[in-house]
Amino acid sequence: MTVDPRAITQFSRTVPELEEFLLFAIVVAGKRSDLQSRKLDAYLRSGPRALSPFGVIRSLQRRGKLVEGIEAQRLGQYRRIGAAFACVASAGLDLRACSVADLEAIPGIGPKTARFFLLHSRPGVRVAALDTHILSWMRSQGFKTPAVTPQSAAAYGRLERQFLALADRAGVTVADFDLDIWKGRQTGAGVAKAPRRARRVVR
Repeated sequence: MTVDPRAITQFSRTVPELEEFLLFAIVVAGKRSDLQSRKLDAYLRSGPRALSPFGVIRSLQRRGKLVEGIEAQRLGQYRRIGAAFACVASAGLDLRACSVADLEAIPGIGPKTARFFLLHSRPGVRVAALDTHILSWMRSQGFKTPAVTPQSAAAYGRLERQFLALADRAGVTVADFDLDIWKGRQTGAGVAKAPRRARRVVR
């Protein structure tokens, strides 16, 4: 069921697929997305195949293997990821309806991770996943941004509003705008010169 970073925006995920996507959002921060996706898939395959991703987490936790498996797959940030996995798998969240606040209440899930999950799993969501790619691109456009994702609600909110306004000006959805900037950063394309719809940014 591996998450495909090249096709990250999907609005028709099943509940098990949403569970794996949220786990991916937790482990991908600051890491290579394709590598983390494969490692996460291997981690989940270490549990009973009949269970959903959250079910695998609960099973590994009952057997005392939750963090051991994270370490074995070298997912990184073992304490943060272990705490987040354990909590999110037992929180009883409705992944089709939970809010940013619901997700941020999980230890190890910050403002960027919560928004990344919602942005790429629900249509029409008005949030910005302010990772280093987005912040760097915004700086290239003349905005004053920090090098890493701000954790304060005020600082995050200010930059989020600026990014949403840029997406509106470009005439594309926030999810498309986000994804295009990421693709451009991966390929070195930067900002697209040719518009798609109004003006589209490629990442």
